[in-house]
Amino acid sequence: MATNWTYQFKITNKNAGQTIKQTFELWLLPQRIRGALRIKKNYLVNGHKVPTSYELQVNDVLNLRFDADDFRTSESHYKPNNAQSVAIVFETDDFVIANKPAGMKMHPHTLTEDDTLLNYLAADFSRRQLVSAGVMARPYMVHRIDRETSGAVIIAKNPVVVPILNRMLADKQIKRTYLAWVDGKITGSFGTINRPIGVDSDDSRKRAVNGIDAQTAITHWTRIHSVFQKTLLRLQLETGRMHQIRVHLAAIGHPIIGDSLYGNTVGTVRMMLHATSIELTIPFGGDTKIISTAMPADFPRQLSMQ
Repeated sequence: MATNWTYQFKITNKNAGQTIKQTFELWLLPQRIRGALRIKKNYLVNGHKVPTSYELQVNDVLNLRFDADDFRTSESHYKPNNAQSVAIVFETDDFVIANKPAGMKMHPHTLTEDDTLLNYLAADFSRRQLVSAGVMARPYMVHRIDRETSGAVIIAKNPVVVPILNRMLADKQIKRTYLAWVDGKITGSFGTINRPIGVDSDDSRKRAVNGIDAQTAITHWTRIHSVFQKTLLRLQLETGRMHQIRVHLAAIGHPIIGDSLYGNTVGTVRMMLHATSIELTIPFGGDTKIISTAMPADFPRQLSMQ
């Protein structure tokens, strides 16, 4: 495993006139990592050491080096598994957005498990001999979606970009949109569920509105249409609590169809929740993109069940 990761940036008008310190802050590098770059002198401009007060100019070449001890988690040890492929719907040098199937776990919980998204992506990166920040790419988890949920999820290729993406999530700079079929006919056009979520006092596997150590949780919904007392909703998360959409929809009396924990699985083949798109700005000053996933065959656009 590599002990350092390297980047080279050619400065454009977007960053010209900014100090190195300002650029690092705008790129959302954590203070701890900015400090490591400064103390170790692990950055160069045009091959020379300069202070962080240096003002970048057009066509300057900025080189950065990140060491393993700069990160809380620098290594990725997911065992590659070639048994299954996962669709990658968007890719940069630093991360991918994968379209996870329903029923697939995000990551292993034991040393013997290898049938998870991160195991399959470890094999994919290795098979394609991907390089990220100067070394072989490895999968690093940024956020997660439930095993029963399908759709878009971000996976980093190196530890450098993980805290940047985490900061973007915390600052609500990444927008995640879901589709869900729920029980019951919702007559309103849109709304917001603002109810704190904590651990269920009767079952630690579950979460509950106003549960133990409840935290703010906000979900926005828009009704698409209703069929046979079932409603298709588009949902956007403002916060990212565990099981948030599932708990919120169950709490308002419209559990997700097929939800094994908070609803009813009778007559369904899967939980009807799909992460349909992610909107984010590419780290290190890139453009803003909206990345959408294809609808899986087992997630109907028109629900026929009654």
